[in-house]
Amino acid sequence: MHQLPINASIQLIPINQADTAMAQIDGAIAIVQQSGLAYEVGPFGTSICGSYAAVMELIATINSYMANSSPTEWLLQVQLHIH
Repeated sequence: MHQLPINASIQLIPINQADTAMAQIDGAIAIVQQSGLAYEVGPFGTSICGSYAAVMELIATINSYMANSSPTEWLLQVQLHIH
């Protein structure tokens, strides 16, 4: 399963962080850009294509980035199309 190609849609929503929300979102987008995966940033989320393992690693990296941000409350909505 880890080599299956997938399409993912992710949406990061910082909670109660009006002053830092855009910087955190920009940081997450930079992580996506540096991942080497195919992606497209949209107004309501980012679409990503790659292997299951690579996409899951990217999601974990974004969560780690947010856990090290301050303040640390967020939603990360993920949709997967596994084919």
